[in-house]
Amino acid sequence: MIPEIGHIILISHLVLSFMGGILPLAAIYSKNDFLSIPTKKLSVFLFFLILVPFLVLIYSFLIDDFSVAYVSQNSNINLPNYYKLAATWGAHEGSLLLWILAMNGWLIAYMFFNNSKDKDYISTVFSISCQVIFAFSLFTLFTSNPFERILPIPPLSGADLNPSLQDIAFTVHPPLLYFGYSGLMIPFAISVAAMLFSKDTKEWASNSRPWTLMSCSFLTLGIALGSWWAYYELGWGGWWFWDPVENAAFIPWLLSVALFHSLIASENRGVYGKWSILLSIFAFATSLLGTFLVRSGILTSVHAFALDPERGLFILGILAFFIIGSLFIYSIKDFENETTPSYELTSKEFGFLLNNLLLVVLAVSILFGTIFPLIYEAITDGKQISVGAPYFEVILFPFALALGLLQGFALYLSWGTSSSFKFLPRLLIESVSIFVLILIILFILFDNLHLTSFATIFLSSWILMGTLQINKNKNLNYWRFLRKRAAVTFAHSGMAILTLGVAVVSSYSIEKEIILAPDDSVEFGNQTILFKNTEDIMGPNYFSKSATMSFSDGSNISDVLTEKRTYSPSGQLTTEAGIKTEIFQDLYISMGDNLEADIWSFKVQIKPFIRWIWLGALMIAIGSLLAGIKRVRKT
Repeated sequence: MIPEIGHIILISHLVLSFMGGILPLAAIYSKNDFLSIPTKKLSVFLFFLILVPFLVLIYSFLIDDFSVAYVSQNSNINLPNYYKLAATWGAHEGSLLLWILAMNGWLIAYMFFNNSKDKDYISTVFSISCQVIFAFSLFTLFTSNPFERILPIPPLSGADLNPSLQDIAFTVHPPLLYFGYSGLMIPFAISVAAMLFSKDTKEWASNSRPWTLMSCSFLTLGIALGSWWAYYELGWGGWWFWDPVENAAFIPWLLSVALFHSLIASENRGVYGKWSILLSIFAFATSLLGTFLVRSGILTSVHAFALDPERGLFILGILAFFIIGSLFIYSIKDFENETTPSYELTSKEFGFLLNNLLLVVLAVSILFGTIFPLIYEAITDGKQISVGAPYFEVILFPFALALGLLQGFALYLSWGTSSSFKFLPRLLIESVSIFVLILIILFILFDNLHLTSFATIFLSSWILMGTLQINKNKNLNYWRFLRKRAAVTFAHSGMAILTLGVAVVSSYSIEKEIILAPDDSVEFGNQTILFKNTEDIMGPNYFSKSATMSFSDGSNISDVLTEKRTYSPSGQLTTEAGIKTEIFQDLYISMGDNLEADIWSFKVQIKPFIRWIWLGALMIAIGSLLAGIKRVRKT
């Protein structure tokens, strides 16, 4: 009976979100106060109407209600409770429910913390957001009902959650990513409302900027945590694989970064208003497109959700309605009355424009590489082709180089025109000094230097010194200067650290396939690896063969455990990597095949500076979040 309550409340949420999407606009354009509704109160009510079904679904998992089809397909009676919680959003239906909850969370936050005093404008943002929420609620109820029953109840203990997803990082990764995706709904709604009401560019850009920053922060955290999960859970040892679903998250991240930089110029100078509107639309569009690619079944991925083309067509319809509709409004909007301040090629405005163009072209290039195999298959009558990492890496490098060089000095450009570039010689000297220092440290650590890493390491030094350097034209105390722009400093420094991590791990990583029996050892890098023994382990819903490996560098000895797990309900195998984490490197080993008797193959890797990648991403996310919160509080 409880799942039916959740279903009924979800239907109530659908009805009220429809009313919220229609009545405020009807009241505004008909000038009929009878149709007006209290939007703040309704946003709270809508939030609780989606929160209750979500909690009901969690409860159904925790009590092992296998009469609910979604629970039966994604849980097991022996699954630990914390993984039952993760299983709530571990597959298609539950993830959509979480997505709708996140959208309602953003809407209620906007309604209570926005800075606009124009009630009609706020009501329009609310109405457009409710239309998006209604579309997703309709999609959920008619194609992906999480409360659908199986009758009679099957005599099973549940099919189990995908073993690769039975991990603590997965408990957190999807909610963060969904909050990032869904947060882009608010800038989209603001941009459409701004066109409908011909709002001043500076006003609506100021209104949109904090929500863009915070949604970008959640996207960054979600992507970084997913990268970390793939690193240790899949047993591959990498941090980015250009998987189609990774790309589906990376593309809206690139556009959201472009958007909030464009909004800075729009808010401060009133420029790029039309461009910022387009970025708002396309950032939201790519979040919907990513949903379509992941859930339509047309992409094959480690973590694609659904294999149902009908669901994909429904999402494609949602995408078409909102994007074509917003672009139609854009096409008929009269922007002729807007005045654009002049600026020079040496100005901050042009720096932001160049940054935007680089990010957008990069996003389009990655999108093309992701969907090209689908296009090729369609036009060649089923022939298949793949676009692998080499394409994406060749595309990424020149754009990353240009963006990094721009980031190093763009903070010191002035609005309108920059009359002095005295900071450049100092920036170059300091960057070269840090670059040389890093090379010395790397040579001491690894007794080797790789020319292939020099450009990226210099780029990291350039970004870091450009971020930490004070413009001497400003009479500010250095520490006061850094505190004043702490969020920017933190985020840009994080990009420098991430870039350094990528440079070092890409050039200095080593790996080797080894075959060992117990008590055998092998030399690898500066480590001696000893295979101690194997052991059978029985988990709550799996059994595993584990191997104890010893790493020794002559002075320190550490044991790590790597496993091959077999999950009982499904019979699926997973590899649990053994990782010894040091300050400057990870020692990584994953168990391979049992060749004969007790002889096993292993893949062993040394991953220098790989943790710096996730540290940098964390700093970028924190900096973006702090900037967004500061903007909300300031306004």
